[in-house]
Amino acid sequence: MDQLYSSILIIHIIAGFAAFFSAFVAIYTKIFEKSHSWHVISGRIFFYGMALVFITTLFLTWIRPNIFLTLIGIFSFYLAFMGWRLAVNRTGIARMPEFLAMYSMILAGIVMIGLGIYYITNQNGNGITLTIFGGIGLILAISQVKEFKKIAYKGKERVASHLGFMMGAFIAAITAFLVTNFSTNPDWILWVLPTIVITPLIFRMARKVRNQ
Repeated sequence: MDQLYSSILIIHIIAGFAAFFSAFVAIYTKIFEKSHSWHVISGRIFFYGMALVFITTLFLTWIRPNIFLTLIGIFSFYLAFMGWRLAVNRTGIARMPEFLAMYSMILAGIVMIGLGIYYITNQNGNGITLTIFGGIGLILAISQVKEFKKIAYKGKERVASHLGFMMGAFIAAITAFLVTNFSTNPDWILWVLPTIVITPLIFRMARKVRNQ
């Protein structure tokens, strides 16, 4: 079982690095390449990398149970998945994949907040991370359900939302890289720092897209 865990972990790390670096290419080419062909290619690599990270996370946390990492994995993949769906679904009408993702995130968000509060009351620093990310995921999923009901994801709004979700998934990739290679005291600071720093930039970029 240890050998299996090590093999899956190697795949997990490779997929994580592929997603991490392809995200930089996607962002750079979106800004400077008018045809966006490299943006599309690198964006696909990023999504498939994040998908493989999620799948391997499920296997790793099944072999060595870790509900914290499982829930973080669900939240991170939700961001990447919805970013991808907003790129390929231009109708503004939610289909089965979107509904599955949104309602799964609503359920996961409730669990994350509940477990996070339990951890906090037991002086477990992971509780702050779970509560914050669970709250973000829950708010995003509920607002998405409302927006899809209004068929609002079309034109500039769809592009801006695609950008927001993909950048959110990119934050997740950056966070994973940081918490793997660095440490802070308390630990939760490093988990939430990229979100605090980069989220205002996402809002600014999305607003720019909507105003073009």
